[in-house]
Amino acid sequence: MNYDFGVIGEVHQDLYYETNFFESLIQKISKDLFQFLHYNPDDITSKLIEKIVSRSFSSLPKKIQGKGYVRRGGNGNNSSEYLARLGIPVRLISVIGNNAKWIIEELRNLGINIDNLFVIKTPTPISTIIKSGNKTKILVAPNLKEKMNFEGIKEIDDAFLNLKIAFITPLDEKYKTILNTCSKRGIITAFTIETQKIKNIDILSKLVNKKTDMLFINLQDARIITGIENSINNIDDILKGYAYIRVYTAGKEGSHLITDNFTLHEPALKLTNIIDLTGAGDCFAAGFLAKFYELIQNKEELNELLELENDGKLKNILSKCIKFGTYTAAYKITHEDPIEKDKLENFIRSLEENEN
Repeated sequence: MNYDFGVIGEVHQDLYYETNFFESLIQKISKDLFQFLHYNPDDITSKLIEKIVSRSFSSLPKKIQGKGYVRRGGNGNNSSEYLARLGIPVRLISVIGNNAKWIIEELRNLGINIDNLFVIKTPTPISTIIKSGNKTKILVAPNLKEKMNFEGIKEIDDAFLNLKIAFITPLDEKYKTILNTCSKRGIITAFTIETQKIKNIDILSKLVNKKTDMLFINLQDARIITGIENSINNIDDILKGYAYIRVYTAGKEGSHLITDNFTLHEPALKLTNIIDLTGAGDCFAAGFLAKFYELIQNKEELNELLELENDGKLKNILSKCIKFGTYTAAYKITHEDPIEKDKLENFIRSLEENEN
């Protein structure tokens, strides 16, 4: 099989801890504040509120019971798994530590090509994910993750041979050379932008020296990075210099896609059985790119479609991509089980029947 879809992103360990900690803390703080305000309505100050909250926090048990387990994590891991489960021949291009052979084995069993998953003599970073009810908080250590880079790996150039699409998730300083390499080699290049890696437009400008094919960004992150709070068009006036196709995800507002010639909007699905929103953005991008992979043959065809006279055809293709991305993310946040192509198709069919 020709694994011509490359995912470039981090692979690490996630320590999941399931507890009712947040709910207990919220209830305790709310109760203490209510009691104080009830008896002292005129004495409240910001310092006093801080003291009450601190006391509430300290009064909780030192040891908190919960359920813990370790899983694969990282944007590179997640995106490559989503794509593989959607039937895309995906190649994972990443760096991993020397204590995670179990991760490599699981990726191989998913059908992901791991020939370019490079093992270095450093422990694999671990993030802690606290799940409490429908709230999820992720504790990361960026200083450890920065060691997972391609410095000194001579074989990295071979990782991009025969690629049709390269997807960097998320864009980071350590992937700057890779972004330039893929663009020069005529590979369709896409990337996600997150504020944890790119905090402002100056940093983005240093990483993206040439307009690339596609970017994905959460609309709120786009506001932070550009410093623009109002309309998406004003935000796009800045970000259009970095990609020909810009995709903005906006939660309940749906998703927006803007090119230099037209705009699209895909409304959010009305879902009532949401289980967990974690990973929805990664899943949306994977679904979008899976459909894009099916409908676009190569970089040359994309370049032709980006011409003004072909915008009708491109608009039709991208409409299918953004809709499929929406359905894929919807499945992810409403199901406990992993995405599978057949299950997703049945899910989409049921949604379409309900719409009709």
